[in-house]
Amino acid sequence: MRYPSVALSVPFSKLNLFMEQLGLAAAEEVAAIEPYKGLFVEKAREFAGYFHDIFININDTRKLIEQLENPQTLKNAWENWFRTVFTLEMDENFMAYLWRIGMRHVEVNLDQRYANLGFSMVRKFCGRIIQAQVPAEDQMKVYIAIDRILDFCLLTETSAYIDATSRCDVEIIRGIADRIRNPITVIGGNLRRIRRVLDINDPSYCLVEDIIAQSSRCETMVADIGTYVELSQKEAYTVKMSLPDLIRLVLDELSAKTKAAGVEIEMRIDPVTTSIDADPPDIKIAFHQLIENAIEAAAESPKPRITIASEPYRAPFNAVKVTIFNTGTPPRPEEVERIFSLFYSTKPGGSGLGLPIASLAIKKSFGRLAIEPAADGARAVIVLPKG
Repeated sequence: MRYPSVALSVPFSKLNLFMEQLGLAAAEEVAAIEPYKGLFVEKAREFAGYFHDIFININDTRKLIEQLENPQTLKNAWENWFRTVFTLEMDENFMAYLWRIGMRHVEVNLDQRYANLGFSMVRKFCGRIIQAQVPAEDQMKVYIAIDRILDFCLLTETSAYIDATSRCDVEIIRGIADRIRNPITVIGGNLRRIRRVLDINDPSYCLVEDIIAQSSRCETMVADIGTYVELSQKEAYTVKMSLPDLIRLVLDELSAKTKAAGVEIEMRIDPVTTSIDADPPDIKIAFHQLIENAIEAAAESPKPRITIASEPYRAPFNAVKVTIFNTGTPPRPEEVERIFSLFYSTKPGGSGLGLPIASLAIKKSFGRLAIEPAADGARAVIVLPKG
């Protein structure tokens, strides 16, 4: 698939974090290569030829190279990249340059595995220069400095590639959902008008009812797709939150929709687990999905009941474990295996997005979610960082 040209702002804060983690934030960390930069810069053209010889012999990349009107253009780009790595300072200009390269890989539909292979070849090429021309007493320091710089280049270009690819895919999904939303809403509205003028004994009445039910399911699915897409694109910002307040807020919303009518609800919050560290909007979406699912499942049982409990969870880190239990039919093993798959649902009118949405929201707050069968029902188990 060939993606359109994309323009994403450079996430300098994230790239600065990469730089710090790699030990490149301080100027002295890369000072070892300063006396030898010229050795690498003068090898830029040789590097371009070396790179060309590698990729012209790989079937997929050869096709990309042969599509170019002037293959020398690509050689010039590789030569410029190699020279730039050893001439630009480790600043925002360098980050922006690398970021654009990652996006360019998306535009030309380059498989990221070949970019990773390329960096392996760059390390090998630089290693030859170090062995041949850098004094023995400085070789290890130069190796380490260049290795860190190339790690940073790879992280930055890969991050741009992933962000750009995800953005393109998301735009396609969002566009499809938007195109479907309006026709489905119009169809549903017109069917409801038809139903109002039909006699309940009319044979067509049941047919219209069935079509309305399927139309409503499509409307729910489109809405859930929108939620999933927005959730996947939004950056998470975690803060200390009150767990009891979060649960009460969700229960109040569900009660207002009469979702909880006839279901016994018990809440048992351990005093040492009253706060969590999470993104407020995201985690509210997750708890809303999970508690709503629990209520709907419990409502089908003879004694509808849900229990929301918390306890300390200290491995592998200080955390809070929240269990949402509901009476009802326990999920079968094959259902548990597929339960977080997109569009998989055990409910007749389900969109198959509720649990993937909940799982994604919890992961963004550095937590995890599992659905388990219980003796007389099922339980959702959530582990979140303690606030």
